[in-house]
Amino acid sequence: MDTSFGILSLLPPLVVIGLAIWKKQLFPAILLGILTGEIIIARVNVINAVITSLDDSLRIFGDKVNLQIILFSLLAGGLLRLIRESNGFIGFIEWFEKKKFFRQKKTVYPLTYLLNISLFIDSWSSILITGSMVRSIYTKFKISRERLAYFLHTIAINFVALAILNSWGAYYMSLLRAQNVENPLRIILNSLPFNFYCIGSLVLIVVVMLTDLTIGPMRKAERMIDAVVHLESEPIEDTDFQLRSQREGPIPSAMNLFLPLVVLIALVFLGLYISGEGSIVRGSGSASLFNGACITIVLMSIFYFIRGIFRFEEILEIVFKGMADLLPIGVLIALAMTIGDVCKQVGTGIYLADLVKHGIPLFLLPALVFALSCVISFATGTSYGTFAIMVPIVMPMSSAMGINPALMFGACIGGGVFGDNCSPISDTSILTGMISEIKVIEHVRTQIPYALITASASILLYLVFGLFQ
Repeated sequence: MDTSFGILSLLPPLVVIGLAIWKKQLFPAILLGILTGEIIIARVNVINAVITSLDDSLRIFGDKVNLQIILFSLLAGGLLRLIRESNGFIGFIEWFEKKKFFRQKKTVYPLTYLLNISLFIDSWSSILITGSMVRSIYTKFKISRERLAYFLHTIAINFVALAILNSWGAYYMSLLRAQNVENPLRIILNSLPFNFYCIGSLVLIVVVMLTDLTIGPMRKAERMIDAVVHLESEPIEDTDFQLRSQREGPIPSAMNLFLPLVVLIALVFLGLYISGEGSIVRGSGSASLFNGACITIVLMSIFYFIRGIFRFEEILEIVFKGMADLLPIGVLIALAMTIGDVCKQVGTGIYLADLVKHGIPLFLLPALVFALSCVISFATGTSYGTFAIMVPIVMPMSSAMGINPALMFGACIGGGVFGDNCSPISDTSILTGMISEIKVIEHVRTQIPYALITASASILLYLVFGLFQ
C-alpha cells in the first residue's frame, strides 16, 4: 500500500460524503469518489485513471468470494419473490387471523414485535407485511398510527441489521473483505454486542410496549388519537412489495413463508459448520450464504412444482424478476468494494490514524466514529452508503492504532442504521409513512426522540468501552 499521498488520501471519501449529502445520489457520488482516488494513484493521469478504475472494478467483481457475496444478494431477492408469488405472506396473515390473536390490546404489541423479527430477510417486506396485518387492529384499539410507525420502522431496520443471514450480512462481509480482513465473519459476530444503537433500540421498544411510554410529539399524537384524521399518503399499489388484497394465484399458506426461511437458516449454519471443520465461527460466510440460497431456491422450486403451485417456467421467471428487484443492491456492493479498495490503496485509514494519534485521545475514537456515522446517515438517508464510506476508513485505523476492530465496526453499523431509522429522506422512513398512512415528517418527528435517547446512550457506552482500549 502506498501511504505517500498524505492529505490527498482524504479526497476520495470526502468527495463521496460531499456529493452524497449535496445531491442525495449515492451511486454517482461513489463513482466519482473511485475516479478521484484513481486519479491520485495515477498522478493526475486522467486517462490511466479511468482505465485503472475499470480494471480494479473487474478485478474485485471477479474475485470468487466477492462474487459469492454479490450473487447471494441477488438470490435473496429471487427467494423473497418466490415467497410473495406463492402467497406465503398472505397465508401468514390469514393464519394469524384464524388464530384470533388480535382480540385483545395486550397481544398486539408482542405480535407486532414477533412478526417484524420473523421477516428478517428484508426490511421493506418486514415493514409492509407487518403493517398490513396490524394497522386496522391499532385503529380498533385506538393506538396512534405514529406509534405503529415507530414500532414497524425501528424493529424492522434494527433487527435486519443484526440478523446477518441476509443481504446485510453479505454486504458487511464484502466491506471487510475489501480491507483484507482475514476472517470477516468473526469480526461481524464479535461486533454484534458492540452495536449498541441497534440493540438499544430493540430494548427500548420492549420498554415502550410494556409501559406505554410516550415522550415529546408522540405524547401529543396519542392524546389526539380520537380527533386526528389520518391523511392518506400516496397509494402503495405502485410498490412491487404490495400485498395482494385478492386471493390471486396459489392458495395462501403460511408454510410457503416459514419453510424457505427455516431451510435457508439451516443450510447456512450447516455450511458454516462444514467449511469451518466443526467451528461455525471459522466457516466461510460468503460460501455458506451463497450455497444456502442456491440450494434453498432449488428445494423450494421442487416443493412448489410438486404441489402444483407453479410450473417450471413460472419459477424461473419469478426468480429472475426477484433477482432484478435487488440488482441495485448488487451494484452498490460492487461499488462499495471498489471504493474500499481505492481508499486502501491511497492509505486513507492509515493517514487518519497517524493524524489522530497526536490530536485525539484514543478512547474517544469509537464514540466519534459512531457520531460521524450518525451524521452522514441522517444527511444522506442511507445506511449502506454510510457503511461504504466509513468502513474503509475505520478498519485500517483500528488496525494501525490497536483498537478492537469489532468495537469500531459495531460503531459504524449502529451509526449507519441511525440515519436509516429516522432520516426523512430514508427510503424506509418514506415506506413506513406510506404503510402507516401518516405523513413522513410526522413519523420522523414522533420517532426521533426515541432514536436520540438510544444514540445518546450508545455514545456513552462507546466512551466507556473506549477507555479500556
